[in-house]
Amino acid sequence: MLNDRRWIDTKRVVWQRADGLCEWCRRDGKITAGVDCHHIIPFESATTQAEMERLCYSVDNCVLLCVPHHQQAHRELASKTKAKVKERREQRFARWVDAMSGDRPLADGCQGSVPDDIAGSVEGEPTDDIERPPR
Repeated sequence: MLNDRRWIDTKRVVWQRADGLCEWCRRDGKITAGVDCHHIIPFESATTQAEMERLCYSVDNCVLLCVPHHQQAHRELASKTKAKVKERREQRFARWVDAMSGDRPLADGCQGSVPDDIAGSVEGEPTDDIERPPR
């Protein structure tokens, strides 16, 4: 997706919007060259191809950042604090519920079990008799 012409066009628009300056530095009253176009919501977190493309190519989902702020943004995404871990589990659970609430019913005998990687955020044990959405 990042080799697609749409990504090149998205980066150009984000760069122009930010006048080539780090948007977080500018927010803090500093002037620093922007280097990296960062996705606010990682497009890899999408559950469908259409959602992934929307997140990837949306200028509203991107910010131009300097290297230190880009590194900070990724550290925050990977934060291991209890609150951040809980928040990410809840987000994954909500995406799973959304994916399962469409035309794909739960397998017979399944009482709302969740994927293994988020089972710690809800009561009950996960089962393997459900169809999981692609990651």
